[in-house]
Amino acid sequence: MRIGQLSVYFGLFDDAMPPGFRTTRQEYAAAVGAMLADYGEVVDPGLVDSMDRAVEAAEVFAREEVDVVVFAPTMAAPPAWPEHALSGVDVPVVVLGAQESGVVPDDYDTEMATARSLPVGLVMFTNVLVRNERPFTSAVGELGSPELAAALDQAMRAAAAVTAIRRRPLALVGQPMDGYSDVLATDDDLALLGVRVEDITAPELSEAFAAVTSAQVQREAEEVGGTADAAAVPDDVLERSCRLSVALEGLCDARQLGGGAVNCHGPTLRWNPEVGITACLGVSRLSERGIPFSCTGDVPTAIALILGKAVAGSALYCELYQLDLPGNWILVANGGEGDFSGRAPGSTIRLLPEDHYRGENGPGVAVAFELPLGPATLVSLTPALGATGGWILVVAEGEVVGSRHHRMEGPNAMFRFSSAPVAKAYQRWCQAGATHHAVLLPGARHGDLGAAADLLGIQLASV
Repeated sequence: MRIGQLSVYFGLFDDAMPPGFRTTRQEYAAAVGAMLADYGEVVDPGLVDSMDRAVEAAEVFAREEVDVVVFAPTMAAPPAWPEHALSGVDVPVVVLGAQESGVVPDDYDTEMATARSLPVGLVMFTNVLVRNERPFTSAVGELGSPELAAALDQAMRAAAAVTAIRRRPLALVGQPMDGYSDVLATDDDLALLGVRVEDITAPELSEAFAAVTSAQVQREAEEVGGTADAAAVPDDVLERSCRLSVALEGLCDARQLGGGAVNCHGPTLRWNPEVGITACLGVSRLSERGIPFSCTGDVPTAIALILGKAVAGSALYCELYQLDLPGNWILVANGGEGDFSGRAPGSTIRLLPEDHYRGENGPGVAVAFELPLGPATLVSLTPALGATGGWILVVAEGEVVGSRHHRMEGPNAMFRFSSAPVAKAYQRWCQAGATHHAVLLPGARHGDLGAAADLLGIQLASV
């Protein structure tokens, strides 16, 4: 990630300040830059202390194609300067208030107020961001403290997640399921998030499928067999799914895609005479590589998967099946795809013929594995009229208390909401506007996703 550092300085008070004050502000900016270097390559145009320097900074940020800008003032300064410095880039903005001291001493005086005017400069600029409807998230605390480090970690994970959905286009392999109006998103909806989607047609997929060589199929089968138990899958079924996996990977690489959505249940995949199977194995392989795909043409959930993968390291496309009222949990599962990197440590990936979703050429390959116990987060994303920014990100923290329903023939988990008993929490989940597809993430991710919602300028619904 390329990080633009935007640090401002105001020389109006130089005559009233001790000699070397500017040097102390330069040293402070350098300390901030060293902290930001933990997250990527820092692009620092130097202290912005005038409109001329702001113009230069804008040119630097645009030329260097930064992925995020971190506003880290050294003191109070005219907000028009950083406002102009941001004018040439449309990237996430993180506002960093890293106070050099966390206490206000009893001998606080006017000179100290000028030296420590960072909070004044911070709110001057955030006001301008709000006025201009420029989304941002923030991290505030004492420089060098664990609390500030944790807040900055969260903000930078969120920035990386937003960058991930915008940097590369998403693919739609087959149109959404007919009648599934809860998975739709218009071009205007997607533009609000800065997301681009490209269609991969049935003829294009068929051509890529046919172009895969026997050597590529064999190599893919060997790699899959090295990480999963394929004993239950006939050789011809495995080979056909491996061919589709290689074809999808090739299309993603050729188009530089960041993820997307397939619809197996239509003429592009299952009812395509050249392909004729589901894409679960290929989708799972791509998800492990960091290119997540949803099913049924559900692009909003694909976006949620990419966001979730970026903040949590793994993300499972899923649906919320039956509530277990006595046990106080809900069954989370899918039809046979999954991010291998999110399986329980030591668990076996099982490959199974997907007889439940046979196509023109028989079954594809489903994947199944157990999920780790412990803290987890459910996520859903949907466009919605009247919502802030036109979208709602629904987030529910809880825990996985079991993963044992092997006859589901896919990854599954017993999820317990932390906010309320399962019936009440699920009611709130529905009230919030969640779709029938969700994303399951390891860990407690409400803060990360809340920061991502801030950066996207959309509504967060906490369940």
